[in-house]
Amino acid sequence: MDKSKVRMDNRGTVSIEAAIVLIAFVIATATFAFMAVNMGLFVTQRGRESIQQGISESGSPLAIDGNTLIRGKNATASSVDAMMIPLKVLGVRYVPMGQNVTEISLRVENRTAYVDIYMGTNNIASPLDTQFDTLVSSVGNSTGAMLFVGNSDGDEALDLNEKGYMIFHFAAADEPIEREQVYVEIKPERGVPLSVDFVVPPQTTQGWSAVGG
Repeated sequence: MDKSKVRMDNRGTVSIEAAIVLIAFVIATATFAFMAVNMGLFVTQRGRESIQQGISESGSPLAIDGNTLIRGKNATASSVDAMMIPLKVLGVRYVPMGQNVTEISLRVENRTAYVDIYMGTNNIASPLDTQFDTLVSSVGNSTGAMLFVGNSDGDEALDLNEKGYMIFHFAAADEPIEREQVYVEIKPERGVPLSVDFVVPPQTTQGWSAVGG
């Protein structure tokens, strides 16, 4: 037998084996690279979500949308028995406003303080075609706060395209009088609470008047 032919056959066999090993190595490397890329994309996505969550929780998702109104009790007394704070959503699509996820604390200077007076969302009465006096009656006789939503879709959240009216009623013993400071803090489920404070102006007249925007 010609030895040169034997050597050629051996070279061919070695080349095929080397090619198989090389292909296996390439496939293994490609698989590892694919896993590494997927892991990197996953980590990047989680990092983006964490950043977005951090940004959303660093500020309040609620903002005041107009003038805060107070209602003078009557023509002779200088006290306030009701209040309205207009609200809107800021930086998010919606804010859950159910009674079990939202708290509203209230303090009248040097006199009274409540940890939570929030009574939840009222989807029955529409604030767009109802007088504020009627909405105050829906809150009840005790000191409390209730959210009424314009253009409501019927759930317990304030959406980006909705307008919120937080209506407060003060019981007789809690009514702030002229020159007293009122502190309100609305604490949503996530994000920084929204704080509102003002001083009841002197010579408060009967009916509704603005105290700030």
